[in-house]
Amino acid sequence: MLFHPSLLLVIILPLVSAQVSTIFWPINYPNATSPWVIGAKNYVSWQTGGGTGIASFDIQLHNSNRSLMVGFIPIALRVPLIRVPTGRKNYGGELEVDLSTGVPEGDGFSLLFMNTLHGQVYAKSSKFSILAASPANYTVPDLPTATVTATLSDTPNPTQQWALTLDGIDPDATATAAATAIAGNAGSGTQ
Repeated sequence: MLFHPSLLLVIILPLVSAQVSTIFWPINYPNATSPWVIGAKNYVSWQTGGGTGIASFDIQLHNSNRSLMVGFIPIALRVPLIRVPTGRKNYGGELEVDLSTGVPEGDGFSLLFMNTLHGQVYAKSSKFSILAASPANYTVPDLPTATVTATLSDTPNPTQQWALTLDGIDPDATATAAATAIAGNAGSGTQ
């Protein structure tokens, strides 16, 4: 039997593309030119188009340099993906992050927007720095006031709680409710 290579591509391509997030979801702040500063107003903002199928996400602070930080700092849990008031099909939001002196300083930090239940990463910020103080030549960007604030005060640890929990949909609770609706209450004798 003769097997054509394009047939293999037709079979495998849908499987590969299902594993990769193709959402255009830029994280505007922080970035390489707008670092975070200990004790200052630190801004996170993002924007994406509609139709992502994502109701909420979580935000984590990461750094791959293990001499600066081992693990991650959980910032916000269940951030709702809401429409911005521009009249277009744009979704986005912002929040403020206050940093105390216990948070590590250095370069190479990034934010992950993800589903922590399944480990799916939706977006990753560009790398940015966390500074002990604003440099003399640094001008703080004129940013709007965020509606919610997360306060980070420590290095990562295994029992660390989320700095902020918002009212987005809990994907674990949604999955459990859907399974119960299909299978009934297991062991209860009812369906």
